[in-house]
Amino acid sequence: IYFPPLQTGGHQFLESESFSEGSASIRGKLHTNLLLNFDIYHQQLVMRYSNQHGAAEQLVVSDAWLQGFSFDGRKFTYLQMPDSSLKIAQVIGEKPFEILVFWYKNLSLDTRFGATNHSFSKALKRTWLRNNGLMQTFNNKRSFVKLFPKDFQSGLKKYIRKQHFSFKNSSDEEITELLLFCSSNLSEL
Repeated sequence: IYFPPLQTGGHQFLESESFSEGSASIRGKLHTNLLLNFDIYHQQLVMRYSNQHGAAEQLVVSDAWLQGFSFDGRKFTYLQMPDSSLKIAQVIGEKPFEILVFWYKNLSLDTRFGATNHSFSKALKRTWLRNNGLMQTFNNKRSFVKLFPKDFQSGLKKYIRKQHFSFKNSSDEEITELLLFCSSNLSEL
């Protein structure tokens, strides 16, 4: 387990340092009622458990065994990237269209004058659209719309405007609704 240097600002986890109940698929078996947290700085799943003496312990689940996990209503999986590296992605939506969110944090020296300690950035993300296995990156509504066929783009723009949709401020449920709109309307073309 990674413990940052003393007086480091922030934390390396996705939301908070608190653990949440969730499940993990390890070596092909689903384990439920686990206390989990996602270390996005190191891209590791951390599990908290009680040992035989009742003391709280933490362990990092080996990425060789881990296939996916979920907690706080979010679903994560290991994915092979186009450059052949393995990364953990949050998966929003169902096939054929899924949004893949790759969360990360940076650790940098505090920029205040005379500071000698480090601080973690806020949670940052890179987003991809996976369409029947094809992965394409996007940054905002405009680049998302451009991933679709020209004859579908104007209808998609209208839907986004009508819903006041923003990738930055939308919930996972709102993103899923957008993907369902894309799926149902593209099948009609």
